[in-house]
Order: sequence, then structure tokens, then C-alpha cells
Amino acid sequence: MRVSFGDFVLDRATRQLLRDGKERHLEPKAFELLDLLLARRPEAVSKSEIQKRLWPDTFVSESSLTGLVAQIRQALSAGRGRPRFIRTVHGFGY
Repeated sequence: MRVSFGDFVLDRATRQLLRDGKERHLEPKAFELLDLLLARRPEAVSKSEIQKRLWPDTFVSESSLTGLVAQIRQALSAGRGRPRFIRTVHGFGY
């Protein structure tokens, strides 16, 4: 299944993020996070729910999640001050 947003396509079958037909690299956990956020859009997803989905039964620091969001934003060519697709909901999640 493919999910289109902006000029991007997230292909769940091939686990690829594409822009204009060219692959944009994402690590596996970053791909899972983007897939989760797209599946739940336009709802905000809490940090605790994200951590339970991506790292079940494992403790990870919040910086792990922040790093994944940064990686996704870079792949989507949106810097920290320009959250085109992923909006931070301060004190809650994304």
C-alpha cells in the first residue's frame, strides 16, 4: 500500500520513502515512525504511545525519538524551524 503526501510517497510494501520516484533514505525505526504518524494523521500521537509501538518492552531515552524525528525531517527536507509535515506538540508528542 502506498500513502501519498505532498510530493512524497511512503510505500509500505517496499518500505521506501520516495520523492519524485527517487528513494529518500530512512532507518527502519524512522520508517516505522513516519508510517505510524501518517496512519494517524491528522491526530497527534503521544510520545508514550510512539515509544510503546517502536520499542515495546524496552527502555529508550527520549533523545532516541527526537533523533528519529530529526532524521525524518531531514529526509523530507524540512529543518527544525520548518516542520512542514511533522508538527511537534510540546509536552505531548507529534
